[in-house]
Amino acid sequence: MGFWNLFKSTHPTIAEAKQGEQETISEIQKEDFVDETPPGDDNSLVIRYGTGMPIDLIYGFLKEDYETKGYEDAMSNPDVSYKEMNKQIIRSNLEIKFRQVRLKYTDDLRAVEFHIGSRSDAGLVDVVKQLETQKYTFVQHMNELDKMEQDFKDGLAYMTGMLLSYERGFLRGLAALSLGQIRNTGNGNEYDRL
Repeated sequence: MGFWNLFKSTHPTIAEAKQGEQETISEIQKEDFVDETPPGDDNSLVIRYGTGMPIDLIYGFLKEDYETKGYEDAMSNPDVSYKEMNKQIIRSNLEIKFRQVRLKYTDDLRAVEFHIGSRSDAGLVDVVKQLETQKYTFVQHMNELDKMEQDFKDGLAYMTGMLLSYERGFLRGLAALSLGQIRNTGNGNEYDRL
């Protein structure tokens, strides 16, 4: 090995390293991150809950987390009269939702009936059939709404479960407050001051 070879590095130069990096880094492709295959080609199953119609407002209201609300209410105001007042507010809000949904379906039925009459006069048989199907759906939903409202008045469990859930949460909150009070009292801090 010659004297001058001793100072030559066996490591690549900066320019050679950059060139090597550029060769190894491939260009980022859109296909690497985006799946552009049309839905349904992979035999996947899509489940949708709800109808996308006004009655879902009632079902959504019934499924809210009333237990947590009851718990938080008990923590902020553990008075039983406060609990009863809040349960009455929940009942009232559900009754308002019933009226809102009924009003929406009534308006929709009126509009569909108008279109059925006018499209029937124009001889558009297929359109009339579609509108009659839509009307049938609206009538079914109105019947279900009537049944739900009656079940609520009769106190059936699936309609009053939100009130029971609120009550349970409120009681849990009261219990947590009591246990917290007992723990604070039981650690001797208050007795040391006596």
